[in-house]
Amino acid sequence: MNLEGAKPELIYMDNAATSYPKPEGVYTAADHYFRQAANPGRGAHKLAMNSAREVFSTREKVARFLKVRDSERLIFTPGCTYSLNMVLRGLTKPNAASGQQAILSKGATVLISALEHNALMRPLKALEAELGLKIVQLPYEPGKIFSVSELRRLLEEARPSLVATVHASNVTGEAIDIGSVAASCHVARTPLLIDAAQTAGLEKQHLIHPGISFWCASTHKGLFGQPGLGLLHVSKEYDLEPLIAGGTGSASEELQMPFVYPDRLEPGTSAGPAIAALGAGVDFIESVGADMILQHEIRLSDAFISFLNASNNVRVYSPGATNNSGSIIPRVGNVSFSVPGMTADRVVDALDREYGIAARGGLHCAALAHETLGTTKEGLVRLSFGYYNTETEVNELARAVHEISQRAAATA
Repeated sequence: MNLEGAKPELIYMDNAATSYPKPEGVYTAADHYFRQAANPGRGAHKLAMNSAREVFSTREKVARFLKVRDSERLIFTPGCTYSLNMVLRGLTKPNAASGQQAILSKGATVLISALEHNALMRPLKALEAELGLKIVQLPYEPGKIFSVSELRRLLEEARPSLVATVHASNVTGEAIDIGSVAASCHVARTPLLIDAAQTAGLEKQHLIHPGISFWCASTHKGLFGQPGLGLLHVSKEYDLEPLIAGGTGSASEELQMPFVYPDRLEPGTSAGPAIAALGAGVDFIESVGADMILQHEIRLSDAFISFLNASNNVRVYSPGATNNSGSIIPRVGNVSFSVPGMTADRVVDALDREYGIAARGGLHCAALAHETLGTTKEGLVRLSFGYYNTETEVNELARAVHEISQRAAATA
């Protein structure tokens, strides 16, 4: 595929934003649903039943993949950002279904990492203004995001009402030791909210860890689905008040949202084509192996990090093979760096225009992370490797970065 005539063929390395390309089965599944289905739960005719069966079977398939015991508590949402907002806003109200008191009441403390995405930080800051929430930040520890011992200390000292953290950073690729974090929160009886936007699809055992109360993810990244669909898992120990209300196709005689899951948290028409695409994405991951995909992406990122570390003209902000977080997912294939004398947007523009390499520069919707790293002014260049990237492409990338950084050094 040639772009704009003489421009080189596209090398796509922005998989942290959305994976590309998708497996062919993903495109086919979305198209098939669109042509053969209608509105699930809104009729007993053939097309409505086709769509209802597809939504049900995909929920069951994804639940098995994620090791979810109660599939009805796996909720389809409009996206990971929406899922995070559902949790935060839902916890500010007492739950009519279970009698659970508001967890995020006035003056409550929320413990977060130092590398959070705006998808969490913006709704948290809004609640800080509305409710006087106290947001406590765990000290940053390179390679781990934060230490489990520091988490345990703050669980004891700060007595947070909620711990909310990314599983892996969209900027540096670093990951927490999710098993130890979940176990620590479980012992402290503190609910844990995980933003798994960067890790969903890279392992099959996210939700067997004790202590994960709420788990949020997008489906268009590591799960190979399409944009516009997210996931939310609510453990059976907790309930959420609905963020919005509307028709569910069930209990239509009632003017309040039904108490039964998933209907309680899924008002409106399901995003059927996106759900079908998700099912095909999970099928693809199962056929290849989640561990094989992760190993491939880490191998490519390791090669690129080794090149960057050997260069005198770049500064690297992502850990390499020496990372020792202890997590099943030690990190993901996101690599960020800077070129002295050039802003991130200029580097990314050169990669695109001169070499046909799709990357991302700037603050990556993660202002807190860049504040922590000290990179707010110039931003960073991020390359995020995916399953369809190759070693040859990494070599092309290394050549391009070398030439760009050499030019920058020569004009400094």
